[in-house]
Amino acid sequence: MLKWFLYSLILLNIGFFAWNSRSGVPLDKASKFEEPDGAVRLLLLKEKQQLADENQAADETLMCFSVGPFTRKTAAVAAQTRLKKWGIQTKRRVQKTSVEGFWVIIPPLKSRKAASQQIKKIKELGIHDYFRVATGSQKNAISLGVFSKSSSAHRRLAEMEQKGVKAIISAVDLPKRNYWLDWPSTETALTTEQLARLQKTFKGIGTVSLNCST
Repeated sequence: MLKWFLYSLILLNIGFFAWNSRSGVPLDKASKFEEPDGAVRLLLLKEKQQLADENQAADETLMCFSVGPFTRKTAAVAAQTRLKKWGIQTKRRVQKTSVEGFWVIIPPLKSRKAASQQIKKIKELGIHDYFRVATGSQKNAISLGVFSKSSSAHRRLAEMEQKGVKAIISAVDLPKRNYWLDWPSTETALTTEQLARLQKTFKGIGTVSLNCST
């Protein structure tokens, strides 16, 4: 029985070889299939989902107009009210940044007791705008003011030197908030005249276009 089964397999292989030889199709390419013109390509479920996600992401991309920056919230609110009168509904956005500041300080003293003694001395000199730094790398230093302008810091330093107080100016990052007004670019845009009127009231502002879908 096993012998007849082996003979059958041999005959099948011979037949398959003969058929490929007549058709002129090389054996190494016999299993390959060329997709005919106009055929519909079947997508795997994973591929279909990936295409759907890509299309959804493209549809969800939303561009916005934005006007700003306003350095004060009150100014942003006032501009928002004016834009509303012009038929433009906006959302207020806060942009948090930092700017370089100038810190006038008496460098850290050896102990809290030494800092307290120094504070007593400057109080006797009529200096009231100060505080002791309680933690961090400047612990037990005496702060005499933080300024956004170098000229103001140097003026304060000169006042301290005139009173005999030895202080220094140290660079420090100051937190800063800017306010922007955003609305979809599919809605009404600001005209050149409207922008000019806003810029006349709120100095330093302008318009930008940004992706607001996130």
